[in-house]
Amino acid sequence: MLSFKQIRAWHKWPGILFLFPAFLISITAILLALDGFLHMDRVKINLPFTTDTYSEIEIKSMVAGADRQYIGAKSGLYIVEGIRVSSIPELAGSDVRSLLLVNDTLYISSKQGLWRLTGSTVVRLIDKDVFHVSMSNNQLLVSAGKKGIIQLDHHGKEVKNNPLAGDITSKLDGSKQKQPQTLHKLVIDLHTGEAIVGKTLMPFWIAFSGIQMLLLTLTGCWFAFRKKPGIRKL
Repeated sequence: MLSFKQIRAWHKWPGILFLFPAFLISITAILLALDGFLHMDRVKINLPFTTDTYSEIEIKSMVAGADRQYIGAKSGLYIVEGIRVSSIPELAGSDVRSLLLVNDTLYISSKQGLWRLTGSTVVRLIDKDVFHVSMSNNQLLVSAGKKGIIQLDHHGKEVKNNPLAGDITSKLDGSKQKQPQTLHKLVIDLHTGEAIVGKTLMPFWIAFSGIQMLLLTLTGCWFAFRKKPGIRKL
């Protein structure tokens, strides 16, 4: 039968081994909770101890021109000309969701914003999360998720107080559709805390959990490696 000292050792050393993963989990949880403010996917990093990374091309959209095809992928924008495939460096790592080709101008909807490609010149028109772009009456209609519908003129400038986008948004605000509940969604909502505190407070819940784990990690390090006071013998 195991003694209390052996059981404590079995409890202590796996805990010490878990300190570093717990530290990483707590820090990354706090950062992910604040991603709405930090926009980490737009921050390019170049670490000296890492090698170049390559990802499989996950195609999300495609449009064909006269002599080339444009491929929108989770890893960026690709251009296929015959047997030659090239990519746009400015969009490397961007999650390209939809493409719109107007004459020789390509509009690219991505998680990192709305881009315009004319020849070899790439310009970002909107610095927001964009899902889709279409054209109506020589003006661009941009679906920007929670930001609603954004209307741009043919120069790429935002049209303020546009009646079309306002009319669509007002109609959608009065329409509610009940969403089906699944076990997967319940597990995800419990994991993220949305089922407990709601969607609005979910980032704070995640950040609080990360801070709590960070405190447990730091205090665990102190308890594990502190010098125990000796017992003075009489």
